[in-house]
Amino acid sequence: MMVLKWLGIALLVYVLYVSIIIVTQRNFMYFPFGSKRPNIYLSGGMKVITVKTDDGLELEAWYDPAEEGKPTIIMFHGNGQSIAYRPPKVAYYREQGYGVLLAEYRGYGGNPGKTTEAGVYADGRAYINWLINDQKIAADNIILYGESLGSGVAVQMATEYDVKAVLLDVPFNSALAVAQSHFFVVPFLEYLMWDQYRSDLKIKNINAPVFIGLAGSDMVVRPHFGRALFELAVEPKQLKEYPKAGHMDLHHHGFPQDAVAFLEALDKEEKPEAAE
Repeated sequence: MMVLKWLGIALLVYVLYVSIIIVTQRNFMYFPFGSKRPNIYLSGGMKVITVKTDDGLELEAWYDPAEEGKPTIIMFHGNGQSIAYRPPKVAYYREQGYGVLLAEYRGYGGNPGKTTEAGVYADGRAYINWLINDQKIAADNIILYGESLGSGVAVQMATEYDVKAVLLDVPFNSALAVAQSHFFVVPFLEYLMWDQYRSDLKIKNINAPVFIGLAGSDMVVRPHFGRALFELAVEPKQLKEYPKAGHMDLHHHGFPQDAVAFLEALDKEEKPEAAE
């Protein structure tokens, strides 16, 4: 009887544990630390811009226009902090003359709204449409840069817009796969998880070139998730692994330089030298 009693208690604790995870799952996915964005990186040409989403939210982001003839990069950051911490990750692109739009999600950095997968997709569309309609930048002159969870946003947007290229920084094949690895004691996650970011089902529908960077010392999104995504992507594509890099610091290990080299190589292919 005592054994059955303890088994019953253990089962109850397990059910409560799983229930709490399911009910609060978005708290495990989105970490918009701080309610406001410190404007400490707005020097050097970056300015605050405002876009409006289809569901009526007004979102602020940071924007630095491109030099003449250069594409514009939209960065969709990961699930932690805000765009205030991302300017160092795009500094090299700005130095090379690329335009940069640091897209801020709903619920992050003082922006209104509740963060959800559908919501951040709506945010992504608002930023791309702002570049196309307000800044008169053609979709094929836009580069999508997705970091970690933002890779899911970039992949989704690349299925909707014919962009120039897609850069993925420590991406996953799906948020579902990552969650299953971390919460393996929770059964049927494929039916219980609300925001799954199934890039594995979408990347084959992307026509744009894809460059993927993986961190060999990543303890958050293990490199094998990104390798699985790369295998599903269509050509042209390139994968680069940085053995000593962690989840947040590919920019310290050469990812921006390699990404720019990838983009410049594409430009050379598109503009072959005239025959003599």
